[in-house]
Amino acid sequence: MGKPIEQALDECLFFSVKKLDRLLNKMADEAFRKTGLAPTYGFILLVLKEKDGIPQKDIAEVLFSAPSTIARFVEKLEHKGLIKTVTDGRKSLVYLTDKGKDLSQLIDTSWDELHDAYGDILGHKESDMLASKLSDTAEQLKKVK
Repeated sequence: MGKPIEQALDECLFFSVKKLDRLLNKMADEAFRKTGLAPTYGFILLVLKEKDGIPQKDIAEVLFSAPSTIARFVEKLEHKGLIKTVTDGRKSLVYLTDKGKDLSQLIDTSWDELHDAYGDILGHKESDMLASKLSDTAEQLKKVK
């Protein structure tokens, strides 16, 4: 390696993304605290707000999560009365309940607050460009199997 460990870690994409992930998770937890949900649960509701009545696997694809993870989250959200699952043949479709629709407005506000919080620190244009670049990078790496 030849470099001090701190420099080597800072130059490692994997480590840098994990560090950023931990910092953004703290900010997201704070922004979403008033919803009573962890951010990932909130994002599931936002997906359903736009694409109500989709299969769990589609939610997993949108959120870039494992279907088994989304299945656990859906079960918990259903238990809270925020979503309902309806079986349609062999598919299980997920819908927002009225309670979920009502909460989605607060989730929208929380997401905006999160975006504003890191945008105020990084600059809004810079944070948007960084998010876009990271998303493009993820798409490139997704193609490698």
